[in-house]
Amino acid sequence: MVSHVKIGVIFSTPIPTGTNRLLIDELRGRGIDTIPIPLHVLELKLGENTLELNMRGEPIELDAALLRGLGAVISLDQYLVRTCMLKAMEEIGVRLVNNLNAFLKSRNKILTLLSLHRKGVPTPLTIVSENLKRLYESSKTMAPFVVKPCMGSRGYGMSIAYDHDVLFQICRHLLSIGVVPLIQRYVNKPQRDIRAFVIGDEVVASMYRFSQFWKTNIAQGAKAKPLKLNEELSELAISACKALGLEYGGVDIAEEGENYFVLEVNGSPDFEKLMQVTGVNIPALLIDYLIDLIRK
Repeated sequence: MVSHVKIGVIFSTPIPTGTNRLLIDELRGRGIDTIPIPLHVLELKLGENTLELNMRGEPIELDAALLRGLGAVISLDQYLVRTCMLKAMEEIGVRLVNNLNAFLKSRNKILTLLSLHRKGVPTPLTIVSENLKRLYESSKTMAPFVVKPCMGSRGYGMSIAYDHDVLFQICRHLLSIGVVPLIQRYVNKPQRDIRAFVIGDEVVASMYRFSQFWKTNIAQGAKAKPLKLNEELSELAISACKALGLEYGGVDIAEEGENYFVLEVNGSPDFEKLMQVTGVNIPALLIDYLIDLIRK
């Protein structure tokens, strides 16, 4: 027992999701003082020699907190306010896992790709622009192509196009409503991809995700099968998390012939299906890791 430690679980929903409930239950099962923190109830006071973060009128006093999300559909104002709340939490000495900078990189697909590229992690060719003509012209060598939002998860909002004029219509619509499309060469994977769950310097669990559909997200109906990664894939997944500065993360890897490409790196991944398929107690491993960080 480590009852003297106070740990928060930060989430964006009014009540914890299934994954977050598993983390809360694991903490409380160990006798740890656990504070569930919905982001929308936080209050920040600062100025005149004051920096105070409250929840429902009471000051937040934590040793560490698991940062589990900002919100799937939020306004720019909410995004800015919530990131400032979390920055203030770090300023008052709370150890966030993942830390805010790394988490925000993982939320932004462009920053993710930049970080991976800088560290030599292979990713598919990607084009981003607000100029419709450049998107149309530059993508002519990459069909088919996937159109993604710059922020998002679970495969929501992604489209595939095989024709450049279809791509043109998709991008024109997105730009007309202020959404800048990210166009990525479709990796010709064998109706599956790989999800690896990394904690620290180790892949603790991994699985294949199979689908007859081009999307292989579990949230999109993909089926899962346990997988033991070889050394090359393990190193790739760990390198992807380290490139973003993540303490833990979910790494999506696609196979294309003899080559591997990292498609996504999630800084607050769900893991219920992965636990079910592999039998690995991910909340226990993640809390072990967090406690070790606090004690260092």
